[in-house]
Amino acid sequence: MKFRKYQTVPVILIIVLITFTCKKDEKPDVTPPVLSVTPVDISTVTSIIAFGANLTPSQKNPAFEYRVNNSTVQVRSVCKGYVERIMLNDNFPDYEVWVKMSSNSIWTIIYDHVLSLNISKNDNVNPGDILGIVGTGNRTELQINKIINNEELSFCPFDFGNSEFIQQHETFTETWCLTDTVIP
Repeated sequence: MKFRKYQTVPVILIIVLITFTCKKDEKPDVTPPVLSVTPVDISTVTSIIAFGANLTPSQKNPAFEYRVNNSTVQVRSVCKGYVERIMLNDNFPDYEVWVKMSSNSIWTIIYDHVLSLNISKNDNVNPGDILGIVGTGNRTELQINKIINNEELSFCPFDFGNSEFIQQHETFTETWCLTDTVIP
């Protein structure tokens, strides 16, 4: 069977389309987040679960968990980024909001237990922007994750907080981090 010139044109077009429409492998963005705003007004916090606290005998808390004094407390963005994902929680009628600093960032900031969302997927956020209000049980969580060798690890948010972020938290208690990292 002989190929005719007009039969090779579709093949060439497909090769050109694949070559120019596929993203080249981007290098991962390793720039860590800088947390400058507390996710809730610290004056509304009634109790916390510290990063690294035992949740079960085999699981440590991978986040700062803030319990607040009322259900209308706003949840704010702690740094600049974009909303990568919004998911309904499996066990609670509230949401997880995932924010990344860039599309290829190895870092993800997860705000767990958020209601009355004020943002949508792909929205850009800045420090202090309102994401929603605290979720079920008047609480929310702040979790900082990094992918290392295709495995996810959670880090204490204080590792990324500027001095104001840390000082605001320390007005409530100095016991926020019990360990450096945990497996989420």
